[in-house]
Amino acid sequence: MRATALFCGVEILTFSLLDNHVHLLVRVPAEKPELTDGQLLERCTGLYGGKQNSRHALTLEAIRDALTGGGEERERMRRALIGRMCDLSMFAKLLKQRFSIWYNRTHGRHGTLWSGRFTSVLVEGKGLPVAIVAAYIDLNAVRAGIVQDPAQYQWCGFAEASKGVKAALAGIRVLGGCASPAEALARYAVLLYHRGAASGKGKPPDSRVPREVARAVHDYFGSLEPFANLRRRLRHATRGGILGYGEFIESWFAENRIYFGKRRCGARRIRGGDFGGLRSFRDVRPDDLK
Repeated sequence: MRATALFCGVEILTFSLLDNHVHLLVRVPAEKPELTDGQLLERCTGLYGGKQNSRHALTLEAIRDALTGGGEERERMRRALIGRMCDLSMFAKLLKQRFSIWYNRTHGRHGTLWSGRFTSVLVEGKGLPVAIVAAYIDLNAVRAGIVQDPAQYQWCGFAEASKGVKAALAGIRVLGGCASPAEALARYAVLLYHRGAASGKGKPPDSRVPREVARAVHDYFGSLEPFANLRRRLRHATRGGILGYGEFIESWFAENRIYFGKRRCGARRIRGGDFGGLRSFRDVRPDDLK
C-alpha cells in the first residue's frame, strides 16, 4: 500500500484493513508531478523492488535501460510512468493487482480476487468533512466489535501513528493541521474518543490527552457530537458521492450540471444525527442508515 502510494504520488491520510475489505483516505494531487529520471527510477524501485530474484526485476531493468538510453524510447517510458501517477483509479488498480498476485501466489490459487471496482467518495479536503471520514475509517474495527479502542487495532492508521510509524503520523498531521506530530495525534484522539479530555471514566490510559488540547479541538469544530455518531454506520462516508459543506458540493454540481437532468441542486442534508452541517451529494436509502 505504501509503496504503491509513493509511486503514484498520492498521500494516504489514514486507512483500515479488515478481513474482507479495506478503507483508504487518500489525497490526490491535482497535477502530474515534474520528476527527473532519477526520481522516476527511485519511485519504480520502491514499487517493484531492487532484488535480483524479484519477479519484477526485468521490468525494473527495462525501465532503467529506457530512461538511461535517451531518445524517443526515454520519452515514451517517461510518459507511460508519469501517466500512472496522481490518478486515483490507477492507484487502486495497481494496489489491487499487486495484492491479488501476492495472495494467489501465497495461497496457491489463481484468477480474480476482488468482486468489482472500488467505491469512492469525493471529500472536501479540510476541516470537519475530511476529519469525519478519517475518524469513521479508524473506528471501523470498533463498529465491527473487534476492539473497543481503535488504538488496539493494529491494521489502521491511528494505531500505527500511536506506535510512532512516520508514514501514519504524516497523515494524522494533515488531519490535525498541526506542526507537531504529538499534538496532531492528541487532537485526533479527541475526535476518535469524541468527548472532552479522553482520560475520562472508561477510557484506556493510552487515550489520554491534555484537557487544553481537548478544549481547543472542541472549540475548532464547535461540537464533538458529529464524531460520537460515528460509532454507528454512516454510508455517506463510504458510498459513491460527495461529502462536504453545501458550498463545496454546489460548486462541483454547477461544474457538472449537464449530467443531472432536471435536478436543481446538489447538496442534501444527512439524516439520522448531528453531523455539523455537512451535506451529501446524493440521498442514501433509509436502510443504509441502520
